Amino acid sequence: MKLKKINLGDLIFILFYKYRGEIKGTTRLQKLIDIIRLYSDLEVDVNYSPYDYGDFAPEVNDIIQVYLDNSWLIKSEKKFQEKKIDIYNLTPKGNKIAKTLYDNLLTSELKSLNIIDKFKNRKQEDLIAFSYFWYPQPAINSKIKNIIFKKSSILSKLEGDLEEEYFSVINSGSTIKEVIRKSWKY
Repeated sequence: MKLKKINLGDLIFILFYKYRGEIKGTTRLQKLIDIIRLYSDLEVDVNYSPYDYGDFAPEVNDIIQVYLDNSWLIKSEKKFQEKKIDIYNLTPKGNKIAKTLYDNLLTSELKSLNIIDKFKNRKQEDLIAFSYFWYPQPAINSKIKNIIFKKSSILSKLEGDLEEEYFSVINSGSTIKEVIRKSWKY
């Protein structure tokens, strides 16, 4: 059972605050919200559907646009591996709102948000992989599901020779999915 319902707009501000005012790309933001929605005790008022990179909620992008229009966020672009990625930063006005929302969270709500602390220094691919392995159905329309589901991606959290690790998992009686879930547990 979910602890408390949290407004999507408030959650977006809070995520920016937790990430020191900057989030690189809407896919990262979508995945962070998705992880909170699926894995924490917070109920998020958002409707996801399968899309190019797994779960996608158009209202997240709508809220980002409202924040840009109100000068709570600024957007810049950065070239990254032959793609352009949007970088979103809180403005001082946006930071004030985000800090107020964050400071008013209950201890139990803060604890529920701790799941995303695991992802602060992870690549976007790791966020997507986590989302896909926990909830593979939304990846049905994903443009990158074959890359994410490759054995090397699946076993990237294991150390040592991949073949040895793979067979040690198989011989243990655990599934690869179970090993991944254990390794990502907070």
